[in-house]
This record gives sequence, structure tokens and C-alpha cells, in this order.
Amino acid sequence: MVDTGSLLYVPIVAIGFIVLNQGAKFITDNALVVSRRFGISRFVIGMLVVSTLAAMPEVLVSIIALQEGADKIALGNGIASNVVTVAFVIGLTAVIVPLKVTREIIMRDAVFLMTVTIVASVLLLDGALSFLEGIALMILFIPYTMNLLLIEKAADPEELKESLEDATIQLEMTGQLFGRRIEVRAGPQWLVFGILWTVMGAELVVRSIIQVTDGFDLDPWLVGITLVALGSTLPDIAASYHAARRGFGDLALGEGIGANIVTMLLTFGLMGLVKPFKFGIGEVLPLILVLNLSTFLVLVFMAKNMRISQVGGIALMGTYFGMVLSVLLLAMD
Repeated sequence: MVDTGSLLYVPIVAIGFIVLNQGAKFITDNALVVSRRFGISRFVIGMLVVSTLAAMPEVLVSIIALQEGADKIALGNGIASNVVTVAFVIGLTAVIVPLKVTREIIMRDAVFLMTVTIVASVLLLDGALSFLEGIALMILFIPYTMNLLLIEKAADPEELKESLEDATIQLEMTGQLFGRRIEVRAGPQWLVFGILWTVMGAELVVRSIIQVTDGFDLDPWLVGITLVALGSTLPDIAASYHAARRGFGDLALGEGIGANIVTMLLTFGLMGLVKPFKFGIGEVLPLILVLNLSTFLVLVFMAKNMRISQVGGIALMGTYFGMVLSVLLLAMD
């Protein structure tokens, strides 16, 4: 029986996502400016800033959902947000503008993403996420950072400068959900405000979604991979759309891969550290399979023709809908 009182939480969910994404907007408008003010605008810092901040909404939503006892929503969002990024940040952008690929992106980012995906999947196959597994995932940040350091030493200074300029453009476009920019004064106080605003939005989203899920007797897995995963990834989707429209479509590829690496390591790593938990492997197995398939397809498309075509983009978008269909079919059994 549907709890009519839960209808009141439906608009609150929408408000929560708006707050969440505008918080991301405040963060990304100020991050690189603040880092340069403190003298940390080098290539490695710049690229880590982009990837980490792009992943922040997804990470916060999963951690808060886990603390509220909504384990399935937290894990569903943690897995599905990576598939959403592949489907709609990389895939949708490729449909709009076919993406050129460099050998550096394949070796530096795509191969490492595939490795991280396999490691995370293996750790989840036992039906639990433990404290030690959380630590192991967090430690994987070290080789990712070391890889960036090695690239910085070997690369041409002009290429590094161009990479930081690309990062600046990507940050400027992240969070532009409504097709317009909100200018704010750059400074540490605005960066902190953006983080707090994002946390508040994540809290609002999670609490209201739990009420809606319980009130309408919805499948938590389905809610986690649809409403939550899509909503928390909106800043990335918006950024890729604006990037493609302005001729910076290739930025979506690097940002999407980097965001997935950070999202996977941070979300699963922090979930294991904050609150180790168990889950039914039968329910999560289809999500894990689609996650690996989508990541593998990205690597194959990139390596085969050194580009992701429109057809490839459509195939990547199809992986998300395949994941939703698999959860629906399981729910019907």
C-alpha cells in the first residue's frame, strides 16, 4: 500500500539534487583558482582536483546512504554511477562529437580504470565490503598518483600547460545544469561553502529518497541505479554536454575516465572504512557484470581505432539501459 505522505518527499528529492549540483558548481568554480593561490597548480594537483571534485556528489550520496542504513541504495549508486559516467559522460558525448584518443590516455587512464574495476569487482564478489578491503582500495590512489608524477617528469612543459588549461575549462563547465554560469568570487571560503552546500544537498537527497522508497515500496536497487545514480552524476553529464557543444568533446573522455577511477576508489574505499557491510551477491552480480562490460568496451573502442565513434557511443549508452533491464527482470522473479 502506498503511503500518500511520501508524496511530500518527491519535490524534496528534486530540491536536494538542485542543492547538490549547485554545491558542485561552487566547488568547481573555485578549486583551481584556490590551488594556484596556494602554489599547488602543478599538473598532478590539477588533474587530481578535476577527478576528485567531479566524483564528490556520487561519493557523498553513497556514504550518507550507508550511514542511514540504506545499504542497497548506497552500493547501487556506487556501482551504477560509474556505468552512468561511461554511458552519458563518454558515450553521449561521442554521439554528439566522435572522440579522438591518444595512446597516453589509453596507457595512463583506460588501462588503470580497467584494473581498478576488476580489483573492486573481485573484492565485491564475496558479498561483503570489509574494513581491510576499504583500505586496499584507498591505497590504489598511490600508484594512480605516482603514474601522474612520472608523466609530469617525462612530458613536454607545453603539453602539461595545455592539460591544466583543459582542466580549467572542464571545471568551469562542471555543474552547468541550467546552461548558465553563476559567477562567484574565488577564495577558500567559497570552496568550503561549496563543499558544505554539497554535503547538505546529499543529506537532503538521501533522506527524502529513503522516505519515497519506503512509502512507495520501491526496489532499493532500482532506485539506487536510476534516480540516485543519474541525479548524483548530473554535474558530469552537464559538463560533458557543454564541452561537446563548445568543441571540447575530448575533455569528457579524460574527465570521465578520471572521475570513474576516483569514484570507484573513494566510494567503495570509504564505504568499507566507514561502515563495513554485507549484501546479496545474486542481486549485485548483474551490476558488477555490466560495470566490467562497459569499462571493457571503453578500452576496446579506444584501442581499436584510436577514437570512440558515434556507434561506439550508442553501444556505451546501451550498457546502462541493459543494467536497468537486468535489475527489473530480477525484481519480477
